Formats: sequence, structure tokens, C-alpha cells
Amino acid sequence: MLNLSDFEPWWRFGVALAIGALLGLEREFVQQEEGAPDFAGIRTFSLIALLGAVVAFLAPDLGLLPLALSLGGLILLTTVSYRSALQRSQREKGITTEVAAFLTFLFGALVVGDKETVAIALGVVTALLLASKGRLHGLVRRMTAEDIHHTLQFALVAAVILPLLPDRSIDPWGLLNPAQIWLMVVFVSGIGFTGYVLMKALGPTRGINLMGVLGGVASSTATTVSFSAASRREPRLSSLYARAVVLASTVMMPRVLLLVLVASPSLLPIVSPPFVAMLVAGLLSVILLQRSSSMMGDGLESPVDVGHPLRLSVAVKFGLVFALVLVVVEFARGYLGSAGVYLTSALAGTTDVDAITLTVSRLAGGGQLSPKVAGISMAVAALVNTVSKGAIAYFTGSHELRRVVLRAFGVVLVVGIASSLIVFWLV
Repeated sequence: MLNLSDFEPWWRFGVALAIGALLGLEREFVQQEEGAPDFAGIRTFSLIALLGAVVAFLAPDLGLLPLALSLGGLILLTTVSYRSALQRSQREKGITTEVAAFLTFLFGALVVGDKETVAIALGVVTALLLASKGRLHGLVRRMTAEDIHHTLQFALVAAVILPLLPDRSIDPWGLLNPAQIWLMVVFVSGIGFTGYVLMKALGPTRGINLMGVLGGVASSTATTVSFSAASRREPRLSSLYARAVVLASTVMMPRVLLLVLVASPSLLPIVSPPFVAMLVAGLLSVILLQRSSSMMGDGLESPVDVGHPLRLSVAVKFGLVFALVLVVVEFARGYLGSAGVYLTSALAGTTDVDAITLTVSRLAGGGQLSPKVAGISMAVAALVNTVSKGAIAYFTGSHELRRVVLRAFGVVLVVGIASSLIVFWLV
């Protein structure tokens, strides 16, 4: 059987050349489109990457001096080329190509330094950044000072406060972990912020729909919290926000089945029918909402102010409720034993279904819980979660969002209850 080690070091030089060619291809394509030739294209970038790989290959025998000299020479060459280009064009010129050349050299060195995975990933990301020049610049041009403020505010919440919180339990029962609770705050805030960015970049309709899918993959409850609050700030987008909430709740169904597949595949036959039924009901609701919006229009003929993307007060309240439910669930399970499984599932379902799904799946897989009880528990959690999200939409959303979401959730609940009763009665 062939192994990459049989081709040492040649395959590493080949990977370095490929990374350089990828970046050089993008740079040369841009130069041809803009009619502004630069100092490096596909051949030069390939050679720069190969240079980085060769000097890194020589480093064990000759030390870091060849690497330093080569990088210094590359800096000198690009500086001379840059100054020459400025004199010829007599206009401002960016240094994107020059910085990309330095990175290409380092990517080549990383490949030979047993960091080929990192080099390939960074090379692709760099190429994407270079190719996204128009979109990124267009997005920045549309930004306001308030947008910058909100971006920095979210960075403070996610990148400064979260790492400072202790990632351990601070109560006698081992339930309240400040980092985990604040992570929910970050997540709810991040849902709103990401939706805001997507709407800016893709337009309200496509941005909100995509955010509905992504929110459903991560947390449909958090998505409901963010978009319900947003519907009051921008009532014109209520129909779009409502569709995203229903879409997120629908995506939750296959996510639960995926968790069951990972934790205890033997439960799938008993769990699948009610969840598949609710999935179909949710998808039909989304399709009907989409058709209704297409026929009536989304009301977005004129520009829309998508509003403040970050409502920390909403996110913090959700985090506090999440912490409270953690405590109540644990005490219910401890004092009621197996009889408290259904109550625990219902309580857990008010905020999330993932934790209870994984818990009962593992208990059933270990023989501590019957498959029927596990299946009923998951169905109860999903149904209660749907009711909980309906309540969130009713109390925090606009009138239009309440009307659309409650109608769709009503259909899902009826289908879920009916299918659960039939399936679990027959088991």
C-alpha cells in the first residue's frame, strides 16, 4: 500500500507549488480583469512557495539563516517592485499582492515543517479573501459608525468576557457553570448579529432564510428569541422573521434524529415516526409561507433599516432562564427518580432539546431506560419546546410574527401529538 512517506520530500514540494499556484492564479486573474499588471502572477507565486519549501527543507542542516536571508530578499524585491509600480502609475496602490507573496513563502515553509494541513487551510482561506475583494469592500462601504460599534460590542461579549469567566461549577450541586451560561448569552447575541450581517451582505430575504437554517442547526430557541425581538424593531420584516423562526424549528427535527443516531442508533425506529411527521408539517408550512410571500411580496421595495442587531438584555434574560431550568431539571430528576423523566423532559424542552435527547438516548442505550420511555421523553421535549417557542414569539414578537408562527406551530403540534400517540400506543 502506497504511503505519502514513500514520496518524501517530493509530495511536500508539490503541495507547496499547488498552494502558490492557487494564490497566483487568483492574483493573475484579477490583474487581467483590471488591466493593471502586478509584479507576481501564477508562475511567480508558485516559485515563491517553492522557495519557502526549499529553505525550510534545508533548515535542519543549515539552520534558520537561509530562511531569514530568503525572506529578507523577498521583502527587498517586493519593496523595489512596489516603489517602481508607484512611480509608473502615479496613483495610490495597495499592498495586497505583496502581503500575499510573503504569506505564500511562509505557507511553503509550513508544508515542509510538517504543518501541511495548516498551510493548505490557510492558503485556501487567503485565496478566498483575495477573491472576495469586491464583496468585502462593498460591505464595508455600506457600513456605518453604528455598525462598527455593534461589531466591537459583540467582540467584547464573545472574545473578552467569555474567556474571563470560570469554566467550572460555582454552586454546591455542580450545576451552574458561568462560562457555559454566558456561552448561551453569546450564542443568542451571535444569532442576531450574524443575521444582521447576512441581511447586509445578501439582502433581507436571502439573509434571514439562511439564518433560519443555521439557527435551526444550532438552537431554534435562540433563533426564535432573536428574531421575535427583531420583529418588533422592524415590523416590515415580520413575515421574513416568522418564516425563519418556523424554518429553524423545522430544522431542529432532523438535528434531533442525528443526535439519536450518534448516541443510540437502536432508538431510531421508535423515535423517527413522530419527528419525521413534524418535519414534514414544518416543511409544508415553510413552503406555504414562501409562496404567500412570493405572491404578496415581502414589502421590501424600498430600502430597509434592519435595526440594532445586538440586544444584550434579551440574550442575558435567556441565559438566566437557561440557568434556572438547569437547576429545576436536576432537582426534579434527583427527587422523583425514573418517574421524573417525563417531567424533566418537559422542563428541559422549554429551552433546548439537545441535552435531554442525548441523556435519554444514552440511558436507553445502557439499558437504564426503556426505548418507549426514551422515545416519549424526546417527543415530549420537542413538543414542549415548540410550545415554548410559540410563547416566546407571542410575548416578544410583533403581531404579524405572532399570527404566522402560532399558526404554523399549531399545525406542527397537532401532527406531533397525533403521530406520537399512534406510534407509542402501538409499541
